[in-house]
Amino acid sequence: MKRGYIKIQDLYKIKFLREIALSPCGKKIAYTVEWMNKKKNKYFSNLYVITEDGKKHHFIRGNKNIRNPKWSPNGKFISFIKTDIEKGEPKQNIWAIPADGGEAYAVTDAKGFFGSYAWTPDSKHIICDFTVKKEDKERIPEKGKPPLYYHVKNMWYKLDGKGMLSEEKPHIWKVSVRSGKMKQLTFGKNGDASPSISSDGKKIVFITNRQKNYEERLQYDDIYVIDINGKKEKKVTTPAGPKGLPVFSPDGRSIAYIGRQYPEQWFGWRNDYLWLVPVRSGKVVNLTKSFDQTFSGFIVDDLGHYARNLPVFSEDGRFIYYNIVDNGDSKLHGIDVEKKKLIKVLGDNEMIYAFDHNGKNTFALAISNAVDPGNLYILKHGKRKQLTDFNKGYFKTHRVVRPEELRFKGDRGDEVQGWILKPPNFNRKKKYPLIVQIHGGPYAAYGNSLFHEFQVLAANGYVVFYSNPHGSQGYGEKFAKALHNRWGIPDTKDIMKAVRLLTKRKYIDRKRMGVMGGSYGGFMTNWIIGHTNMFKVAVTMRSVVNMLSFFSSDFGFGLPKEFKGYWWEKKNFQFYWNMSPLKYVKNMKTPLLIIHSEQDHRCPISQAEELFVALKLLKRDVEMVRFPLEPHGLSRHGSPRRREKRLEFILKFINRYLKK
Repeated sequence: MKRGYIKIQDLYKIKFLREIALSPCGKKIAYTVEWMNKKKNKYFSNLYVITEDGKKHHFIRGNKNIRNPKWSPNGKFISFIKTDIEKGEPKQNIWAIPADGGEAYAVTDAKGFFGSYAWTPDSKHIICDFTVKKEDKERIPEKGKPPLYYHVKNMWYKLDGKGMLSEEKPHIWKVSVRSGKMKQLTFGKNGDASPSISSDGKKIVFITNRQKNYEERLQYDDIYVIDINGKKEKKVTTPAGPKGLPVFSPDGRSIAYIGRQYPEQWFGWRNDYLWLVPVRSGKVVNLTKSFDQTFSGFIVDDLGHYARNLPVFSEDGRFIYYNIVDNGDSKLHGIDVEKKKLIKVLGDNEMIYAFDHNGKNTFALAISNAVDPGNLYILKHGKRKQLTDFNKGYFKTHRVVRPEELRFKGDRGDEVQGWILKPPNFNRKKKYPLIVQIHGGPYAAYGNSLFHEFQVLAANGYVVFYSNPHGSQGYGEKFAKALHNRWGIPDTKDIMKAVRLLTKRKYIDRKRMGVMGGSYGGFMTNWIIGHTNMFKVAVTMRSVVNMLSFFSSDFGFGLPKEFKGYWWEKKNFQFYWNMSPLKYVKNMKTPLLIIHSEQDHRCPISQAEELFVALKLLKRDVEMVRFPLEPHGLSRHGSPRRREKRLEFILKFINRYLKK
């Protein structure tokens, strides 16, 4: 059978493995699978259970929205968070279903939003972070219309993907599984999140920030421990800085967490490490200081795979397991607590984007790679076994191209990692147009994961090049820091060196090259076409254009922490303006497509508008596509039809200039 090429509309044919949970006995795995429904223009997800020998059971069917499955410690129930739509508004609750089959039932009946949660060891209660939704009668919107007004008092008043933030914050609650009764354990105007429970069921650890000037000190997180009934709250002494994902050691004496020092640096070039802190008193230990990689990195793709796992202890407390981005892979490592030594478990040329461990000899793993959007595996006694093949039928009839790795000397002589994706049925004797893709972040990374957009471009006859220039994660702190206060400088040099290398290959048509990127990748696209005319077309998406007006971002107030202070100070004004692509707009002569979401609070649409109007006044070839109601992450999490339409606009525009 002749296999077809990947098309834009194939987004609706691919299934995505999302979250996984290993049963206490290590013989079953609960997991969720997500897909897109074009007719309803929505995402749906179902709950499944599979045994270690590969027998699958469909637990929750139909057009549901299910996430975060967890096993009760006694193995009798599987809990999950289910979102329903009531009167046009999402309603979340914790549900449970008997592990041996039966009817699912709602554990809670609450008005609000659930974050992370955990079962108590006796399987009788669930501890969660929950945000109560309070109704302001004056601001209740009419059906289908926005509220009458927003009264803003706080500097951090909006968040991309959520919109305007309410004054209500998450707090720690205790839920009776039998009665559904909820008891609030923590209080205060600032939020509490990420609860975890000690093995004896007596203590809860959580992350909070109780700074008085909270908005100016968002990176000053603390770890607190509280009794299971909400009494005797205690702050655990830790270094100042952002923290997350706390877990108790098996003996309950220590807490492991992911975090870093230096809270004044915001944008992520410093490494996050795995720390171990005594609950009572003692020295805080950085377990991974000698390992020059960040423990909070993620690989960028357009399949929405990013997820942060809790660190997991072995049953005897000797090892802690976590996944780390390293040279384009997401690898599972074990950390020897006593020796502070990292031991790689697995993860070459692939992305382990979710895992679970029963503390003994069994791991459940969600793994994707450059030609597979993700499947479920079990690792037992060191032997790995694939349990699912969600997209077997699709890949029988569709051809996916495996990228070729390219390592080259970039700025400062540092080695830079990149990949070349060639068209199906590639013929070395032919000439192909080149598309250079640039990732966002800036402190993120491309890697060994399937990228639908890139495959679509390759299927349409383009050679696609993507890389991890300076600033990317997975290559050490010095490599990432090279971008600090120097946006667009070392990474442009890296990319231009790569392009010059590629144009020496006879199959690349140097007269037909395009550049594109989103978020910081959009900034880079703008920057590059403001400094060179070597590209014949460009597409900039959700981009940064003007650093002076970028304070309107949801985290814009953090820019002075990343850069050299406030732009309105005389000594800093020129620095911000020099780093703004808009300064170089007169040099931009490359035909440009601007794509932006109207509800993008990370890079507000005013950034796109400034660039579009300036180029129009200069009589340049520019078009803009605006997507209503969509956030910054349209390409990964936006509504299915708009994701489809976005790719159609991109393909049509670049074809106009690069196809003979």
